[in-house]
Amino acid sequence: MGLLLIGAILALDLWLLHLLIVHSIRPQQISFWTFLGALVVSASVPVLLMLIYQTTGCLTLRYYLDRNGIVVRWLGAELTFPIGDIQRIVPGRQLGDPIVRRRGLRWPGHERGMGMVPGIGQTQFLATRPLTEQLLLITPGQATAISPHDLQGFLNAFRARQELGPNRLLQEQVHRAPWLSWPFWTDQTAWILLAAAAVINLSLFAYLCARFPGLDFQLTLHFDSLGQPDRIGTKIELFALPIIGLIILGANLGLGLLLYKRERAGSYLLWGAAAAVQVLFWLAAFSIVP
Repeated sequence: MGLLLIGAILALDLWLLHLLIVHSIRPQQISFWTFLGALVVSASVPVLLMLIYQTTGCLTLRYYLDRNGIVVRWLGAELTFPIGDIQRIVPGRQLGDPIVRRRGLRWPGHERGMGMVPGIGQTQFLATRPLTEQLLLITPGQATAISPHDLQGFLNAFRARQELGPNRLLQEQVHRAPWLSWPFWTDQTAWILLAAAAVINLSLFAYLCARFPGLDFQLTLHFDSLGQPDRIGTKIELFALPIIGLIILGANLGLGLLLYKRERAGSYLLWGAAAAVQVLFWLAAFSIVP
């Protein structure tokens, strides 16, 4: 299902890109709809990355059981449950067909996220089968839903190891890949600065696309110190303004990420400057577009 969703989005993007390329060959056809098509393609990129991450996580999901505990591993993360902390294991089929309030991504064959299961409470889902084919590990604080291939075999193996008792004490813990625990993902200031720069840049693309059909083919693109026109060009050259702005935003984003761990204030300065530059390009566009 994950691969099907990825394929569908890629097919849509290729179709839209084909239309955009046709429009770039015939510049007179550029309009606000051109911008919307490009915006859809751009917005699909983070969705694709999330689907690729989730699908790869689904394909790499594994459960490991020994006398010391249960370890759940998926792409870039590992969750450990000491055997002494597992109070009981409840087969999902015993719950009937409850209405579960969920948060997170879910599609057939992929159950990942948090939910409230009636009679159980807050539950973390790390499974590839529906609730009736899951086992709920009940630990202090919350439950975790998993879906081993052989439910009964897993239960029998767990009970046998529980009777043996642990030979090494484990602690309940979560290990994540370093990039997943990077503070940048929860840095509100960083996201506000970058979002502001991106919105200003995209709005300039939208403005130029909307005005494009009604502009003369040739425009005055630059004025000298006396206010006299000293450069004439075609209207398609107007898009150099937001494109250069986008390049500056990308460069400042990369430099800011390199600085982020050592000098967070420097990163903020770069990202704030990127937003300010987009405003300057807006002013330049207003001075050119009649």
